Order: sequence, then structure tokens, then C-alpha cells
Amino acid sequence: MNIFQGWRLSLLVMPFVAVAVMAGLHRGKNPLPSAVGNETQDVIGLDRRISLLEQRFYAVESKINRLEQQVAFSQRTPPPSGGGRELELLRNQMELLERRLVEIDCGLVKLDERTLTPTAREARKNLDTTLTDPCRLKPGTPLRLSTRP
Repeated sequence: MNIFQGWRLSLLVMPFVAVAVMAGLHRGKNPLPSAVGNETQDVIGLDRRISLLEQRFYAVESKINRLEQQVAFSQRTPPPSGGGRELELLRNQMELLERRLVEIDCGLVKLDERTLTPTAREARKNLDTTLTDPCRLKPGTPLRLSTRP
């Protein structure tokens, strides 16, 4: 933003510099005014040129102001994205990961049941009479993982 402020300051000073240069040229060209009509014409032409310069500087300044506003607005708001689409994709991936995690957990439980000694397995059955986990009920069945995406 400091660059824009420097430009703005230089744009405000330039018309005054232009007026001073033109006035200096006018004095050097006609040090003693001999004809009143000729001097009046130069002042009118000079005024017209100054007005044109002011209009141009005003147009440049307004464009710079618009650019500053656009930059400030773009910094405040995040860029638009396909949020709904990306969100749905993320949800689907989360569901896939959750399913894979359940499958892997079941595989670990089956492995745990397979590695138990028969006496430990009987002791577990006696402690937990309401064995409802399907992975613990049939530890000998093969584990079927879903295919990777």
C-alpha cells in the first residue's frame, strides 16, 4: 500500500510542477509582453492544458483507488471454490477410511482370537457369556478387506 501512497502523492504534485514549468517557459519566451492579445491567448491555452492534465491525473487517481479497493476486497474474502463438491469428496473419503478402519479392527480381533490358546479362549467365553462381536464369533473365517480406491 505504501507504493500506492507514493504514486498518489506524485500524481498530486505533478500538476503543480507542470504549471511551474509552463509558467517558466512562458516567461522565457516573452519576457516583456508587447501585445496584450497574444498574452491572453497563451494564458487561455495554458489554462486549457492544465485542465487536461488535471483530468488525466484525476482519471489515473480514480483507477488507482479502484485497484486499491479490489486488492483490499480480495484480501478480505477467500477465493471462490467448488466448496460443495470438495466437501462431498472429503465426506466420501472419510466414510471409506472409517470402513477400512472397522475392517482392520475386525482383522486384529480375529488375529487375537486365533492366537489365543484354547484354555484362554474358553476362559474368555466363560467370562463374557454374551459374545456378540461377529469378528470374535468366527475367528477362523478369512478376512475380506474392501478394495482400495
